[in-house]
Amino acid sequence: MNRLLRHITRLSLIGLAYLASGLVFPATALAYVDPGSGSVIVTTILGLIAAVGYTFRKYFYRLKRLFSGKKPAEGEQTAESEQKD
Repeated sequence: MNRLLRHITRLSLIGLAYLASGLVFPATALAYVDPGSGSVIVTTILGLIAAVGYTFRKYFYRLKRLFSGKKPAEGEQTAESEQKD
């Protein structure tokens, strides 16, 4: 476990050094991002964050319910009821 932690730490430092070098020695970009493209990029990133958060929340509560032994609330579908349909 200790070797794995050292390996991950080393990779993290290498990645951080790579990102820092990109900030110190920027490459010239011959491109233009207009406001419409910028808003599409921001909207896409926010949508991905929301989707990941929702998915995490959904499976977290399923696992929580599985380990606590509680039955699903009325109107909530389970995997068994979805298979019957």
